Amino acid sequence: MRLFLLAFALQLIALVYGLKEPPKGLQIGVKKRVPAEECKIRSRDGDKLSMHYTGTLFDTGEKFDSSIDRNQPLQFTLGVGQVIKGWDQGLKNMCIGEKRRLVIPPELGYGAQGAGSAIPGGATLVFEVELVDIKQGPGVHKKPALTQNKGFADTISKAMENPTYLGLAGACVLALIIALVKGSNKQVIEKKETTTDKSTSSSSSSAPKSKKIN
Repeated sequence: MRLFLLAFALQLIALVYGLKEPPKGLQIGVKKRVPAEECKIRSRDGDKLSMHYTGTLFDTGEKFDSSIDRNQPLQFTLGVGQVIKGWDQGLKNMCIGEKRRLVIPPELGYGAQGAGSAIPGGATLVFEVELVDIKQGPGVHKKPALTQNKGFADTISKAMENPTYLGLAGACVLALIIALVKGSNKQVIEKKETTTDKSTSSSSSSAPKSKKIN
């Protein structure tokens, strides 16, 4: 019985230790989803986001910062390096009102140097976040209007700018002109020959016949 309890205790300790082992990569968990019919836009690079967050250390669970305590969401532009890489990668494709839990390894957080006294070097971070608002970036979420043949026209335009294309096109045009000239000369020659034949035939038939002299 004692051996059984000891084995159970060891397994429990191993389980707890395993749960506290920091992840190797970024982990993204959705804590609150927004129904698709209510999600009009999603966050993308270039958007200005308003975000509530609470940050804690993975190892100790100690809170090091929270916008909720200040009652003021953080505003930043996504995907341009204004925040840590874990945020730039983990906050994409969010709906307004959505909540996520991010577990961010040091290389996507504050690295080996940490941040002040609150975040030690090499710390894995946990953020509970909520997207409050999205202000769309310039040109984001808008699909450019394309004409049906725009792709073909662009291809032709680029090809015509190519020196090789211009050389080939010039050669083709020159060959076409030569062929037309030859064809025209041939028609003229044939026409002349036809006229000459007719003239000769006419002369032969109208000439007086020689009379036999006895």
